[in-house]
Order: sequence, then structure tokens, then C-alpha cells
Amino acid sequence: MRIARIRALVVLCALALVAGLVTLWAIRNDSQLSASSDCEPGAVEIKTAPIPDPSEIEVIVLNGTDQSGLADQAAAQLADRGFVVVSTGDAPETYDGTALVQYGPEQYAAGLHTYAYFYQGRDGFALDWDQPITITLGSDFREVRSASDARQSFAQSGGIEAPEGTCTVE
Repeated sequence: MRIARIRALVVLCALALVAGLVTLWAIRNDSQLSASSDCEPGAVEIKTAPIPDPSEIEVIVLNGTDQSGLADQAAAQLADRGFVVVSTGDAPETYDGTALVQYGPEQYAAGLHTYAYFYQGRDGFALDWDQPITITLGSDFREVRSASDARQSFAQSGGIEAPEGTCTVE
């Protein structure tokens, strides 16, 4: 009886050792851990997913026109849609379009989501942008899109593609 128990313990320990080695091998060779290895040298990694909820997105709203109160009006509309408005103010120079949404690699998914709220806005992604998402309103700005219109616009855009000089990491 004693030899049978010792034999069973040896077999059980051997199985545990094999299971541990297989687990360690699987973790070391997991392709999800090496997703960034597909990046070209010098490319900036950006996260394209998950798309954050507006309540997780901080924005600065600037008035790029001579129309007073435009930044406050847009900030109120953005707040109604769930965005966190950090500050409002006047832009250093005028802007002629609808809206310029500026963001960097750290806020890529959030910047695209914010951009969808501005009809005929301009995407201002920059690799060296290190400030919060900044929206400069222009002379053609009328209102911030509704959440459903923004979702539809985002869906019709054809998906997220990494800009030049970047690679996606999820």
C-alpha cells in the first residue's frame, strides 16, 4: 500500500511539472503579447480600441471666430453629450472651417470619437501633440452633432486606419 501511494505521488508531481512547463511555454509564445513587434522602427504606437465613452474624454474648446460665446455654447453641447470640458477660451488665431479637432497618439481613439461630433470638421492628428484634445471652432460651426449622428458618421467612415508614422496596438 505504501509503494502504491509513493508511485501515485510521483506520477502526480510529474503531471504537475509537465502542466507548469506547458503553461509557461504558452505564455512565452503568446502572439498577443508581441503585437507591437509588427511596428516599423521609429513608428509611434497608438491604441485604436476600445473607443472610450464621452464621459472618459477630456476636451478644451476654443473659439476661433469673433462671435462671442461660441466656445461656451459648444462646451455646453459637448457636456450634454457626456464629454468632460476642461476649459474654454479664445483661440490664438481665427479658424475658417467648421471645427479643428487636435489630438495626439495618446488620445487617438478618443480624438476620432470626438471628431465624429463635428460635421465637416477637420481632423488635426499630430504625432507631437501632447495636450488634451483641443477643439477650435470656426466660422462655419453651427452645432455639435447628436450622439446618434456621431455614431452614424463614425460607422460610415470605414473604420480606423493608423496614420503615417504610427502602428496600431490593441
